[in-house]
Amino acid sequence: MVVVWLLVIPLIGSLVTLAVPARASKGVAAVVSLVTLGVFGAVLAGAPSGVDWSWIPAWGVHFHVAADGLSLFLLGLTAVLFPLAIFASDPLASRSYYFWLVFLEFASLGLFMALDLFLFYIFWEVLLIPVFFLLSGWSGPDGRPAALKWLIMNLVGSLFMLVAIIAVAVIHNHQGGGLTFDISQLAGTHFGPGSAPWLFLAFLLAFAIKSPLWPFHGWMPDAYGKSAPPVTALISGVLSKAGIYGILRVMLPLFLPQFHAYQLGLLIFAAAGLVFGALMALRQQDMKMVTAYGSLSHMGMMALGIFSLTSVGVLGATFYMVAHGLMIGGLFLVLGMIENRTGTRDIRELGGLNHTAPRLAAYFLFFALGALGLPGLPGFAGEYMIIQGLVAHQLVFALIAGVVLTLAAWYMIRVFQGVMQGPVRQKTLRDIVATQVVWLVPLAGLVALLGVWPAAITTHAVPSLYHAVHLAKGGSF
Repeated sequence: MVVVWLLVIPLIGSLVTLAVPARASKGVAAVVSLVTLGVFGAVLAGAPSGVDWSWIPAWGVHFHVAADGLSLFLLGLTAVLFPLAIFASDPLASRSYYFWLVFLEFASLGLFMALDLFLFYIFWEVLLIPVFFLLSGWSGPDGRPAALKWLIMNLVGSLFMLVAIIAVAVIHNHQGGGLTFDISQLAGTHFGPGSAPWLFLAFLLAFAIKSPLWPFHGWMPDAYGKSAPPVTALISGVLSKAGIYGILRVMLPLFLPQFHAYQLGLLIFAAAGLVFGALMALRQQDMKMVTAYGSLSHMGMMALGIFSLTSVGVLGATFYMVAHGLMIGGLFLVLGMIENRTGTRDIRELGGLNHTAPRLAAYFLFFALGALGLPGLPGFAGEYMIIQGLVAHQLVFALIAGVVLTLAAWYMIRVFQGVMQGPVRQKTLRDIVATQVVWLVPLAGLVALLGVWPAAITTHAVPSLYHAVHLAKGGSF
């Protein structure tokens, strides 16, 4: 029952932000997100974490939500990053801005908890609305085209997924399993050679667009580049995980035989995105776009882990989702501070900022080192597990991933040195203040903790991953 409060609190809280005076909306939004974080703490401590209520009996739809080992730490990632994004937001932003932020938290938590495929789709669609308004309303004059591109591309993927969801339920019903959308009951449904490839591709398209994975990342450059830094941190840190999570939660139980059949093509697809993102990051002169394309490359790394179809590779991808979300979210927030203080994101116009803003430089370096996979930080642990999963049977792809790690070090060090070191090209830069340190320290501490203790996540994730896979008939990695 506690997980229901993870939905009720941000949903009601989002409405409260519209009812209070504009000057109080940021404070209310922050309190709501912190209370939600506290409720997650209760779930993490072992409070009852699931409900299964009949919702639309005629359709076999249930309101089935739970926090298991696969979703638990994505819920934590969401509960941690949203208050940080609110703290980092402009206090003069309107009530509508904070309403959409808190409402987006509600939708994100619902998606990660939904165990009914119909309910999963509803939250999947609801996610589109707040992001659209956050992009169109608070991203400058070019925000609306970016918002429309986000909406249209994701709606196309959602349409294919909706058709596939209905088809899966109908096929399961015709095989005598009854009309249901419960993922655990749908797992193991037999799909014939005429339907299996199309259903598989329909789900994959929707999840690849949302992640995004190359070449379905068309919405990403505009959305990441135009959005306010806190919104960018949430899109990259939380929402991009929705697609990878969907592959783990929905596709592995339903389509494990198809994963084996198409494995080589899937690995090529993921490796191409991994390389493309890294090469594009090296070409950028905009510090935010370096990080954006680096994030695209990281999504390809997660996909490689899943498509390795090894237990350690899939586990590495699961861990890397959380680690990447924390590190990239922190990095985008720090870059936002630099942009707000200097008025530019062009690396060529920056330099030497560490002389006047040493604390800001220290946090920038910390999150950049995490993103490039420095040993001792969680990015390394996730990448190590993914490459370990590839080595045994897909050595070529393991070598590709290893080479790209070198490129990641190149583009992350390049952006840090270009902004923080070298000749001073800006006037005296104001360093981060105590109120910003208050929320940056816990985030950095959490990243450091996961770097030395990845078992905090992997121990809980292993049972859920094996359960998801073995729900499929004859399922095995």
